[in-house]
Amino acid sequence: MELDDLRRRWQQPEPSAPAALPGPALQELLSRQSGSLVARMRRNARAELTFTVLLMLVMAGFLLQAKQAFYQMYTVFMLLLGAATLYYFYRKLRILRRMDCVEGDVQGHLQRLAASLRQLLAFYYRLTLFTGPWALLMALGFNVGRELARAEPFRWGRLGIMAGFVLVFGTLLQVVAVYVTRWYMQRLYGQHLDRLEAALRDLGDEK
Repeated sequence: MELDDLRRRWQQPEPSAPAALPGPALQELLSRQSGSLVARMRRNARAELTFTVLLMLVMAGFLLQAKQAFYQMYTVFMLLLGAATLYYFYRKLRILRRMDCVEGDVQGHLQRLAASLRQLLAFYYRLTLFTGPWALLMALGFNVGRELARAEPFRWGRLGIMAGFVLVFGTLLQVVAVYVTRWYMQRLYGQHLDRLEAALRDLGDEK
């Protein structure tokens, strides 16, 4: 395995250099094009970025064709969410690119970047969980505004049923979103980041 090979290189004495982290060996592990942990995360991030850009183009085209204010409102919301996601992908790819530049204190450098990547993934997780409830509240608010604009009496019963539906459906949606988002992020990034952090801890112990 790659980590076993790296540990054996770590334990080999260096005849002409002081004891230090083996930067070239660690860089080889992290930068290998098809098998390294960083390369896999970067490939997943680029695939997500491509999908997000395509989705935003579709949304932009739909916005030009939408006639009803309800659909226009939701499309604008999705475009704003997509813009925030694009910034997230920019930050994530920037961190992953910096992981390839392992000079000086290799272990500390990678630990700091791994911690930054963890924080970024936590931001994306919170953003994803925020999206569903906010979209449902927008739908409810839109219907409240439409009722207020009517000349007829306010239909409290109708809005009460809708509010109950939003509450029940939103709760179920949020529970599903929590588990699906955790599984998705763990599969694309978490498992690779776990292995990277475990390797850094093990190599630090074996230094």
